Amino acid sequence: MASIFIFLAAALGAAAAVFHTAHGQLYYGTPWATRVCGVSQMLCNNPDYLAYAAGGCLIVGLGFALGRALS
Repeated sequence: MASIFIFLAAALGAAAAVFHTAHGQLYYGTPWATRVCGVSQMLCNNPDYLAYAAGGCLIVGLGFALGRALS
């Protein structure tokens, strides 16, 4: 169970990094950035939402791992 949450945290963190980079490249009119921001304007403007979700999943995953190790 812990590995699922840790993997989800990594995936959400990577998505946050992609949206953050796309938001920065949108000013220059980069084609991939316009396609990425076209998928979700909200996540392009606020990639921190995905980063917060990644942090929460990481905390839950590490909590499961620690709980399993202590029991």
